[in-house]
Amino acid sequence: MKVFYLIWLGLLLSTSVSGQKKMVIGLAFGGSPEPGSITTLAEAQANLRPDTVRMVDFTGQNLTEIPSIIYRFVNLEKLFLGKNQLTAIPRQLGRLKRLKALSLTENKLDVRKIKFRRNHHLKILNIQYNHLSELPASVARNRNLEQLVAGNNDFTSLTGRRLKRLKNLRELNLYNCKLTSIPAQMGKLKKLKLLDLYRNQLETIPDALVQLPQLEVLALSYNRLDQLPAEIGKLGKLKELYCHHNQIHQLPQSITQLENLRLLDISYNWFTEVPAPITALSSLEELNISNNQIQLLPVSLTSLTRLKRLNLRDNPYSESEQARIERETLLKRFRDMQAMVLD
Repeated sequence: MKVFYLIWLGLLLSTSVSGQKKMVIGLAFGGSPEPGSITTLAEAQANLRPDTVRMVDFTGQNLTEIPSIIYRFVNLEKLFLGKNQLTAIPRQLGRLKRLKALSLTENKLDVRKIKFRRNHHLKILNIQYNHLSELPASVARNRNLEQLVAGNNDFTSLTGRRLKRLKNLRELNLYNCKLTSIPAQMGKLKKLKLLDLYRNQLETIPDALVQLPQLEVLALSYNRLDQLPAEIGKLGKLKELYCHHNQIHQLPQSITQLENLRLLDISYNWFTEVPAPITALSSLEELNISNNQIQLLPVSLTSLTRLKRLNLRDNPYSESEQARIERETLLKRFRDMQAMVLD
């Protein structure tokens, strides 16, 4: 599997050889530390110019509490404390007035001991892999939070009144949180551009979700959905829609209004025919309809003149002579358009 790190604090796309994409957002680790960064407690103690330190990375150092020595670094912007034994986020952390990015992934955080002070400086927070039973109330005190990585926890459900306070969120990762429902208040996150709901237990998506005017990437894959919101076409800026591995058998007609949609993945669902609305998606560049129950490929698919990648694999296509001729004609047209076709 190839992994492309697009930005160190942002979208991570893992692309397999089959062409299927898994989308995760979060803080990427690894590589060389930034110049002037602190990576051990000994370095922190020996540093003679604490005002010059912008990054501290204490990942995997078996810490049971946040070391008080970090408060020397008054200009600290990035703090990595992942893979430790931390149980609490103390109020004192609010003393770091320039802190923009905080990672606490893979610790043992106790939701009752997460004590953020109200602030306007923290932009990015990673609390995934902590077995949290709910989204901590004090997370909403980070008034200018733009990226929240809270996946791989045990939320089951979300408290809407906490969520709606995160009005500046651009990216929200709730990957693999065992969620069975999404609160309607999520529709209050008007600046949200990326929403990752992969691998939950959702059977429905609230209509309020279509009230996100800035949303560009929506990931609903690996859930239990049998339909998409009827008014999904209101997501006018949506560019990528991932809903593979569900139980969807038709698309809402309003999807034709998604004039900016570049990628649509509806593989591993229950479609018995290519949904007619797809042919109206004039900006579509990548389409995956593999692993459904589709028997015929309509010639109207050739109206997708911008298509660069088409995955048709593992469908029970009809073997009648007429169907075979039409399918081969269709595939030839796409290849003449220099599209990559997987059939």
